[in-house]
Amino acid sequence: MIRLSLPYPPSAWDLYTGWGKGRRLSNEYKKWRDDVGYFVKVPKEPISVPFSISIALRRGSGRHDLDNRAKGILDALQHYGVIKNDNLCERISMHWDADLPAECVVLLQEAEEAVAS
Repeated sequence: MIRLSLPYPPSAWDLYTGWGKGRRLSNEYKKWRDDVGYFVKVPKEPISVPFSISIALRRGSGRHDLDNRAKGILDALQHYGVIKNDNLCERISMHWDADLPAECVVLLQEAEEAVAS
């Protein structure tokens, strides 16, 4: 299992600017992704098998959508070589935690076998 404490991620709405050929990473996302680099210890080999991710976020005073925060986290983990590709993600679990010791805590582990219904 890999545990990471990260800065609070931007919303999926704030990851890119522009449309079509002019689409590019936003300055806000570039800065956040650069900051993430200080918190990530890059493994010798990225996770290259199906994995599960659990994300806990410290709830702020504003009205934030929990689900809009996962994309930036997964993309940053791929950028830094923690995971080979975010398409290997089999399960995402997210929750708010007012007492979290960091703004964002991420747990990664190899995916569990699916239970047949």
